[in-house]
Amino acid sequence: MPESLLGGALIGYEPIIGRDGHALAMRITVELADRRAGMAALYRAVAAHAAAGSAIAVRSAARIDEALLGVEPFGSIWIEVPATVVATPAGRELATALNRRGFRMVLAGVPPAALEPQTLSAFSLAVVDVSDDRRLSSAAGAATADAPARTIPFAQEGVRTAAAMKDSFARGAFAVVGWPLEDVLRSHAKAGANPDYATVVALMSMIERGEDALLMERLVRRDPALAWRLLRYINSPGFGLSTEVQSFRHAVMMLGYERLERWLALLLATSSRDPDMRAAMIASFRRGVLLEHLIGPGRDERVRDELFIIGVFSMLDRMLDQTFEQLFDVVRVPARVRETLVERRGPYAAYLAVIEALECGPGISLERAVRACSISLEECNHAVLRGLAAPDLVAA
Repeated sequence: MPESLLGGALIGYEPIIGRDGHALAMRITVELADRRAGMAALYRAVAAHAAAGSAIAVRSAARIDEALLGVEPFGSIWIEVPATVVATPAGRELATALNRRGFRMVLAGVPPAALEPQTLSAFSLAVVDVSDDRRLSSAAGAATADAPARTIPFAQEGVRTAAAMKDSFARGAFAVVGWPLEDVLRSHAKAGANPDYATVVALMSMIERGEDALLMERLVRRDPALAWRLLRYINSPGFGLSTEVQSFRHAVMMLGYERLERWLALLLATSSRDPDMRAAMIASFRRGVLLEHLIGPGRDERVRDELFIIGVFSMLDRMLDQTFEQLFDVVRVPARVRETLVERRGPYAAYLAVIEALECGPGISLERAVRACSISLEECNHAVLRGLAAPDLVAA
């Protein structure tokens, strides 16, 4: 596979979220500069970065043809197959053959005519946009009385509000593509974001088992509200430390198991069981992971810690309904973290802009943001694929 395939590509991403608020997969949308490239070449490029258990769904206009049958399937990669492909006998035969070969496939869109059970069984999931869902009445978005039952699980696309997301799940959706994140944050910001209940309970169980502090730090990293409160607590005057703690790892180690358990027990009463807020947790955690990969190898641990903190705190202003300046008056963070989030300047600001552009999908904004970082598209795409293949600890 020529390296130029990723060198000329633009890749955006969004999560596929299940009913419990966890990410089932990360969906990448790939625009290829080489219009002649097929899905077989793109599949190989993604598989080179894939990790077992971290599902990635690949959507692209790249040609889906018999060349895929010569590629070794990778269990955690899903291929989105447009409904137009299976509208022809040849396309249906190909889908059946790919399924027999071991490829996992997602049916994207609504076929012009009902598919036979043999063809449908080749797909693990269907993705249907709200605007194309023929099962809905035009009035209120409710399922029509005579709507046919779906024979495979479906994910709803085009969900823009928390209410629409709940409606999709009420109609039987297995998942939604993306998440109405801004809508959720607006509705929760005034109340303030609380740490996730399941995360607090899991940490307390780890303490009881005497597990390593490094494993606990990995769990803390997945919850921005918990991480924020931990840094604020351990750096408070009452704690009596002579030096500031500016990484989650250091905070867990300095606190010690006994005091950490006592502090978590107090948090448990106010922790959140709201699955809606897991969207922000997923997005924040993934931003931190992607920043670590985007900056490239060869950086020391402190730089990586700062980058991760930037990513995981990058939505904290909207979660807590305060400006970053107000937040960092309460908790001191490394200077480069502060200048990135408060002033949007410094050596990391351009990288954060790339992460934000990635969430909006491929396009001119992403291309400009990558150029401003002085990295190539190929370097960016390799970093994105590596970062998305990393285990999503939020789903643990």
